[in-house]
Amino acid sequence: MPLISTTIRLFFIIFLFIQFHDVNGQEQDLIRGELFNSQDKKPISFATVLVKNKAKGAVSNTDGSFIIPYKYKLLGDTLVISLIGYATKEIPLSTLERNQVNLIPLDEKVDNLSEVVVMASEDKKRRRKKDRTSPSDIVTLALKKIPKNYPFKPFSYVGYYRDYQKKEGKYVNLNEALLQVFDTGFGNKDLEETQTRIYKYERNPNFPFDTLASQFYDYANKSKIVSDFKLGIPGQNEFILLRLHDAIRNYNVNSYDFVNRLDVNIIDNHELRLLSDTYLNNISLYTVSLYKRLKNFRVYGKLYISKGDYKIYKMQYAVYDVSKPSIEENSSDNPSLTDDNPEKLVFEIIVEYQRQDGRMYPNYISFNNSFEVLQKPKFYIEDAVVHFSKGLFSQNSIVVAFNNFPVFKDATKISNYEIEYKGEVINIEKIEMKKYRVFLYLDTEDSSNLNQMISSNDFAAKDLIIKAENIKDIDGNIINEGEYESYNQYREFFVQELKLQETKPLDTLFMYKDRPIFKEQNLAPFEKLEDYWMNTPLKN
Repeated sequence: MPLISTTIRLFFIIFLFIQFHDVNGQEQDLIRGELFNSQDKKPISFATVLVKNKAKGAVSNTDGSFIIPYKYKLLGDTLVISLIGYATKEIPLSTLERNQVNLIPLDEKVDNLSEVVVMASEDKKRRRKKDRTSPSDIVTLALKKIPKNYPFKPFSYVGYYRDYQKKEGKYVNLNEALLQVFDTGFGNKDLEETQTRIYKYERNPNFPFDTLASQFYDYANKSKIVSDFKLGIPGQNEFILLRLHDAIRNYNVNSYDFVNRLDVNIIDNHELRLLSDTYLNNISLYTVSLYKRLKNFRVYGKLYISKGDYKIYKMQYAVYDVSKPSIEENSSDNPSLTDDNPEKLVFEIIVEYQRQDGRMYPNYISFNNSFEVLQKPKFYIEDAVVHFSKGLFSQNSIVVAFNNFPVFKDATKISNYEIEYKGEVINIEKIEMKKYRVFLYLDTEDSSNLNQMISSNDFAAKDLIIKAENIKDIDGNIINEGEYESYNQYREFFVQELKLQETKPLDTLFMYKDRPIFKEQNLAPFEKLEDYWMNTPLKN
């Protein structure tokens, strides 16, 4: 016996060691980084993090975090980190640790003039006049050059998709997927022509699951609503909804308010202002701000357009409801649009393109909208028990138990209750209250249904309806009235690799556009799936 016991114990220890090694081995297969501004120490979101010379990479999350597979460190690779307005930074992966979050500062880009040119007064005037370009002229040229600057031939890319919600700054309901998009080109309609393959998807178990927030929008019962606008086209899934909000890709169709058709409406719909130039990888960019005020709404936006060839590198667009106070996450995750904005965010879209072989291809898109979820009432009827008796002095009653102590004057007011049995109203003769229980004594004389039920002992609980209203508990909560809590919904897609020569497969294993990504979808085979990864944000 001792020998058998020892053997079992030894096997158990070995098994635990293997399990522990496997789990921790998986954790150590990733390099985790976190980007922050070297001056104000704030996290830097949406920075491009590429593995040098491999055309693969990630984009930093809203908390500045990113993930790179550990194998690239073993191969001696280097990261190239770039972001509009910041100096590009190269970091050898050999300098980063795999057992911790590596903190990486980025410096804002400063334009250092390499030479000083002395000009005569008249030359200066002519130069200033020549350089004076209006923001509407810049945007007009950028729109006119879309057919030249963006791909009108088929192209493809593999990327990381996620949707999640935020409540009080915490991630909930995080879903993730690896997808490949087959775009037929800007000359074709995105909604009808573009096809997508799903290679992997999962609901991340390491983040909380909020059942109420995860339900579908329900405007009939108002249990989950977007109060200020309507989302997308009915019958389209969350990834299609996200793509529809890329106004650059859909420049010649109606995309979203108040951009509408980018090529026709953007200038007429907004006030344009030319801000200071900025840079990306030493490319000089115009910065054009967009502004609009309409009734209760205020719009802030920016376009980043390269000088000379007028390529649109980035578009930011945020709509705020000025009639409502700010809630959590209502200041843009990219605060350059608004500084300390006290207004309620309705939605925000950030889309960025990357340059490849002289043309502009998608880099990432982020769509964030606020929504409200009706929470369970704090004060409600917890239970109801029916007491029926026969005889001359019988007292038939319903004992209602509340989940908290009701206010006496409200709970004992007959008009605050309505009782029906099989569609017939049952009158209440009197009410008594004992702690949190209320005794409703019924008048059964005029109720043929109830009298028949009492005499036959055939009581059907499903036919009995008890309604209560205008009753408060001692904490001031009104019965059956839930409060709305505000969340933010994010849908995001980050390109990990452009595959410009990829041919669209001939099979039918493409995503169903009218089904949720995470429900009854095709999973397509992919030989090199290990080359791509989920860029999961840091845990709450």
